[in-house]
Order: sequence, then C-alpha cells, then structure tokens
Amino acid sequence: MAANLDAEIWGVMAASGSGKGLFLKGWLRKAKPRRLIIWDFKKEYDEFAPLASTLAEVRSAILKAGANGPLRLRFKPTAIDDKGFRKQFETLCALVQAWGNCTFIAEELSNVTMPSWAPPAWRMMTTGGRHEGIHIVGTSQNPASIDKQFLSNCTLIHVGQLHEWAHRRAVEKSMDVHEGDLADLVQFQYVQKIRKTGQFATGVVVPPGVAPPPKPMPPTPRGRGRAAPSQRGHDAPTMAPSSTPTARNGPLPRRGSRPSERKRP
Repeated sequence: MAANLDAEIWGVMAASGSGKGLFLKGWLRKAKPRRLIIWDFKKEYDEFAPLASTLAEVRSAILKAGANGPLRLRFKPTAIDDKGFRKQFETLCALVQAWGNCTFIAEELSNVTMPSWAPPAWRMMTTGGRHEGIHIVGTSQNPASIDKQFLSNCTLIHVGQLHEWAHRRAVEKSMDVHEGDLADLVQFQYVQKIRKTGQFATGVVVPPGVAPPPKPMPPTPRGRGRAAPSQRGHDAPTMAPSSTPTARNGPLPRRGSRPSERKRP
C-alpha cells in the first residue's frame, strides 16, 4: 500500500502539568478520529473512548470493525511489572498495525521503551506505520529515556516545558536546534517543528480560567547562524535574583541549566 499522506508520526514531549494532555485532548476534540486506539496508561482519555478490560477484547472489537468500520477504544495496561507492560504494549501495537487506517496514541513511552531498545512491533510501526495509514502519537515526560529511533522518525515534534537538561537536550538534538534553546519554556508554552518543511511554530495552551504566559520565541535551527541572546537560554546574561525579569515583563530566565553552561558575572 502506498504511504497515506495524512498519516503522521507525532512526538509530544513535556513535563507533567505542562500542557501535554491539554494539547492532545484539544486536538482530539477537533480531529474526532473515527478509528482510534489509545494506550491509556493513566486512564486520562475516558472522554474519547470506552475502556477495554483485556487485549482479547481489543482484538475482538478490531475484528468486528474490520478494515473501514468505526471504532474508538482505549486500553490501560494491567501488568504489574516492566516486562509485563512491554509485552502488553507490543501486543497492542501488533493489533493496531494489522488493523491499520487509524489513530494510535501511546502515552508515556519511557514505561515501555528505552534509548537503545523498543518492542519490535512498536519499532516496525514507527518505521512503516505510515504505509498502513496509521497516525501515531507518542508522548513522554522523559524524552532522554525513550527509544531514540522514535524521535528521529517523527514528522512533527511538539515540546513543552522540560525541567531537566538531559530531556531538553534529547529533544533539541532531534529538532536540530542550538543547545539551550528550549530551556526558557515555562508552563503551558510550547514549540513545534514540522519536519517536512523545517518550520517552527510556537504557542501556549492553558486550562480555562488560567492567565496564559507570553508566546515563546521560536528556536534557531543549527547551521543558520547563532540565535540572538534573547532567544537562547544558554547565552542569557546572569542576573541577580532581585533584578530578574518575570515571564510577563521581559525575557524569560533560564531554569535548570548545567553549571558548565552558566557564565560567571
């Protein structure tokens, strides 16, 4: 089957409470995929699909829906250890890939993949799932701990605030931007890169009733000149706490930089 141009691979990376779920749920409400399977690790998507209690139930529902029938279903792993989680995840991936022409959301990939390893069915899906018409969305709070091949195959990377340097750096490398360019993101801000065009988009996503932070500056791709100091957290001047500007009235202060990255006053 020829590659479905509507099938994508999205990586959604952000710390807990930074707007990752808000972004995905907002997208699901707009997209309304008629064929949807969710690896719902924390049971956060009850609004969008009923819960299957077993993988056998998932398989039965997929067979009933057939190649073109509608189906929305989510599965929460029932295993009690890492090995069991990974086995159930691989089985679900195999079912989804065989079904095809659907949207598959995999929550918190660090529970089921490692930097140098992923279950074979997931690896096959992320390298060839677009040929089966599968729109894959993988999320993680800890991108340095997930399968590196997944990020390299993403057609879109959406990143929100990440607290630790290692996790920011993993995404910066994949987005091909300067080290430290993601350090200034605060809660609810995000940056996206569309691989097909190389373009960046920025924005904010917040719960109702919460005052949004300012829209962040886009990062600068490596090889296109160095970013201006106001855009790069690793080049921002060090300020005394009493004179540090807030997110609302000046450049965003960098958080969590490595000691070797800070300049001495």
